[in-house]
Parts: sequence; C-alpha cells; structure tokens
Amino acid sequence: MSTAAQPLISPAVRRQTIADALRRTALRLPQKLGIVCGQTAWTYAEFDALVTRLAAGLAGVGVKPGDRVAVLARNSHGFAALRFALARMGAVMVPINFMLKADEVAYILRHAGAETLATDSGLAELAKQAAALETKVKQFVCLPSEDHSEPVLGMHNFHELAACQDALPESGLASQDLAQIVYTSGTESMPKGAMLTHDAVL
Repeated sequence: MSTAAQPLISPAVRRQTIADALRRTALRLPQKLGIVCGQTAWTYAEFDALVTRLAAGLAGVGVKPGDRVAVLARNSHGFAALRFALARMGAVMVPINFMLKADEVAYILRHAGAETLATDSGLAELAKQAAALETKVKQFVCLPSEDHSEPVLGMHNFHELAACQDALPESGLASQDLAQIVYTSGTESMPKGAMLTHDAVL
C-alpha cells in the first residue's frame, strides 16, 4: 500500500453545496471552458474566482447569510454568477418570473421578505414599480445582459461588486441549508414558496 502523502482537501470542498460543486470542478478542470453566454466566456477557474469576488461585493453592501435575495432578470452570464455567489455566501435566492405584473412581483417580494432585488436594465422599471408596492426592498443590484448592459442610476453595479477584493468570510454552510425559494404559478390561489436546500437543488 502506498504511503505517499495525499493532497489536503479543505472541508469546504468536501461539502455538497451549490457553490462547492463549482469549486470542486474549478480545482479539477481549471482551464476548461465553463460558461459561455454571447460574447462572454469564462473558464471554470475564472468563473469560480468571479463568484467569490461577487459574493464579497454583496457582503460589502450588507447582504448576509440567510438573507432572501430576489432575482427578476433574464438569463445571462450575470444571472449565472449571481446564482453561485449567493450560494457561496449563504444567502437564499428567490427567482421571479419576469413575465409577471408589478403587483404579482410585489407579492413574492413581500412574502419572501426580500430586502435586495437583483434585476437587469431591461427590467429595471418593473423592478422599481414592484418594490414600491409596500415591500421591504432596500437596495437593487443591476445585472449585465446581452441586450441591456447599461448601468441604472440608484442600483449597485454588477461589475463594481464583482471587482471587490475583500476576503469572503467562511459561511459554515451545510448541504441541508436553504438555498432557494421557488414560487408556484398560483393558478388556484396565491403563489406558494417551495423551499429548496442545497441538496435538493443538486
């Protein structure tokens, strides 16, 4: 039996959480292309590093582990990065269908207790209208997209948050912790939030 020293793997890499799955892939295949969206392409290592910086940037503007962060945005590279960043820092993602009306979005914001709402510039007006309808939303994050990339006044800019160099504190997440709340369509009553753990998403 070989007595050669084995590489040490941190407990965080052994966990089964959404962001840890990305970290394991980045360690195993750092130079392999991982994300392609329009003209944007990142290797797994580049994407993993971006996710950590974005998580630190979000922490810097007050997002904490366990906070509900609503996301009203179209698919984009920014959406993907935010999804993993929230998981890495221990915040809970609340995706919202961008086809909903302002009052329907507002109901989900209130029910989830979201204080941060991420959107893209193409949906910024809908996001602001919904947030104004007696919700707890205190701040916005503007995500980049292929069709709408210009920043929006009064919203945290994705690129500025993702440039953060602060250290991200260890979240102590476990696979049974809440990762996401997905709301039903509400065809027979008001939408209900299905609470999904990291295990359930994976």
